[in-house]
Amino acid sequence: MKEWLYNSIAAKMTLLVLGGSFFVLSAVLSYSYYYSRGIILAETELAAKNLTLSVAGRIEQEFRALEKLPKGVAQYLECNPGDKSTLTKFVQRVVSDNGEIFGSAVAFEPDAFEKGIKAYCPYYFKGPKGLRFEQLTNPSYNYFCKDWYHIPKVLKAPGWSEPYFDEGGADIIMCTYSVPFFEMTERRDQVRGVVTADISLEWLTKLLSSLDVTHGGFCFIISDTGIFVTNPRPELIMRESMFSLAEERNDPQLRTVGKAMLRNDSGFVEIGPSLTGRNAFLAYARIPSPGWSLAAVFPRDEIFAEVQRLYVATILLAVVGVAMLLGVSILVARSMAQPLRAMVVAAGRVAQGELEIDLSHIRSRDEIGRLAAAFTSMTAGLKERDRIRDTFGRYLTKEVVNKLLESKDGLKLGGEGREITMIMSDLRGFTALTSNMTPEEVISFLNRYLGKMVEILVEYHGIVDEIIGDGILAFFGAPEPLEDHPARGVACALKMQAGMEEINALHEAEGLPRLEMSVAVNTGHVVVGNIGSEKRAKYGAVGSEVNFTGRMESFAVGGQVLVSARTYERLKDILDVRNVLHVEMKGVSGKVALYDVRGIRGPYNVAVPDRSDSLVPLKEKIPVAIHRVDKKIVTGAQKIAWFVEASSVSGKLAVPEELRRWEDLRIVLLDAEQHPTGGELYAKVVSVEATAEGSLATVRFTSVSTAAAKALKEAMDLGSRRGRP
Repeated sequence: MKEWLYNSIAAKMTLLVLGGSFFVLSAVLSYSYYYSRGIILAETELAAKNLTLSVAGRIEQEFRALEKLPKGVAQYLECNPGDKSTLTKFVQRVVSDNGEIFGSAVAFEPDAFEKGIKAYCPYYFKGPKGLRFEQLTNPSYNYFCKDWYHIPKVLKAPGWSEPYFDEGGADIIMCTYSVPFFEMTERRDQVRGVVTADISLEWLTKLLSSLDVTHGGFCFIISDTGIFVTNPRPELIMRESMFSLAEERNDPQLRTVGKAMLRNDSGFVEIGPSLTGRNAFLAYARIPSPGWSLAAVFPRDEIFAEVQRLYVATILLAVVGVAMLLGVSILVARSMAQPLRAMVVAAGRVAQGELEIDLSHIRSRDEIGRLAAAFTSMTAGLKERDRIRDTFGRYLTKEVVNKLLESKDGLKLGGEGREITMIMSDLRGFTALTSNMTPEEVISFLNRYLGKMVEILVEYHGIVDEIIGDGILAFFGAPEPLEDHPARGVACALKMQAGMEEINALHEAEGLPRLEMSVAVNTGHVVVGNIGSEKRAKYGAVGSEVNFTGRMESFAVGGQVLVSARTYERLKDILDVRNVLHVEMKGVSGKVALYDVRGIRGPYNVAVPDRSDSLVPLKEKIPVAIHRVDKKIVTGAQKIAWFVEASSVSGKLAVPEELRRWEDLRIVLLDAEQHPTGGELYAKVVSVEATAEGSLATVRFTSVSTAAAKALKEAMDLGSRRGRP
């Protein structure tokens, strides 16, 4: 099958046509599907908003109509105080003549109805056997403290109560509209009493259940505190709220929707499966009078059901169309492939020296026909030129594509001399370590490191001057002056080293080698400012101290923070120094002191733990192949050496020739026959001791592969157990 696909032009043409058609059809179907969904969703949103606004407006009209009766009673009582008999009959008529009102009461302030009567509140309501009357002056029922009385009295304005379940009365959900009435004075600031109308909310449930939403959709109403006033699930009514459900189901989105319903006039949102168990949309609208909100729920799958059915039908049609197209493409491919096969056979015969070729049966006038005629003409010429029948030439021309050239503008647009503290960091062995990675892998590998380091630099108010590959140059103290820039620089460098543990933990989990970073910190006077041209510029630092910082960094090993003497003098009272290096630098006379800092005290209080550097003598020497690394490029011939001692971060090599201190090495672990084992590491020579056989070089590891780390650990374990019973 595989050979047929590779060698058959008919198969290639068929697959090409089929693949192109499939791609086009897939793109068209996908676009059509999502475009149709967008239209359906927009239409559903518009219809849902119109529905909820319309129903909310209808409910609002009902509430406003119901408000008129108690308001009229209040106005009547302000003008006609009346006696007990008249008032009682008046309240009775209000309840009996208005089917929407379940009950009504007129509650008076002390001595307001009649001197000496501290509480007077006649109440008529509809019972199972007709109208019933109660005088709400029972000592156990102090109506002066009830919300329906106290709130309108204090606010001196009418208002709706929270919905409530009238247990022991009508056993229905009701709410009360209360209207205060006043003494007949010019100021109207003395409340005489409150008129109430108890409204049954059963009509709301009937109204919402009559609405045509969708098969699985429904409507409900919540109060101004989120309590369910109506809901298809009776167990939720007056017992749960949008917010209690959100808490119970750990759904922050439901809480957000509840807040929006109480805060906004209308809206349309996606709510997920919280209310129905199915993903759904919710449209809502406010009912202003009681401050409630009406919502309509539309299941997502029902909204898009027609689109889904159309999509499935379209796919089936597309499959049929592709099958028909496949048949046509096979016929076309075969009509083209048959003469080509004949020419292939003819070419094979020509290759064997048989030049009597007849392709006259290929009579088409297209490119294939012209090719057959040219092939016949070629064989005729070959008869006369038989001496070259076995001569074929192939020429391959390699073209060089556009190269990206990098250049730096050195034009100084403006700057000033300033003392700053500089940081320069570098990943040891990174270039060689990533030499076998794809560009995408290198970028991903590098971005994890740079992301963490830049995050720390920003935390300490560092300015990133340049990021060159895996190297970072940053400074502190410009453009804004920082009095403590040396302390910030050292603390930042230590925090960067500590952050490498997090990066390496991720690498180890992914089976990648550990990375080692070196950091140098220097304080000095430089020129900072806008550097570049009128079309391209950057804010950066230039000067000999920047170059000095780069030379410092070349002496640092992985996990190390080297601090210059100038920085050390500014901070020596709060620095924890592990070691002092005296090195010779190019362009600097005499030896330069560099301080290996492990921590800083004071306000920043940052430290990196000392890693165990105790070398363990190896029971069996490990043969290795070493190469010198110059400016991140592996150079020089391979040399054979042996690890005689090792730790997790360093080792001691027995080398037949002398190595230079501070040079970088690529080390490949070998087996007993001196074949590579797959383990590889990079290291810097930190000390060299001459021996009769050559030299003993102590190296600090800068990058260790997983295989090399495992091999060294096994060798150290054998060495540490030597001599034990």
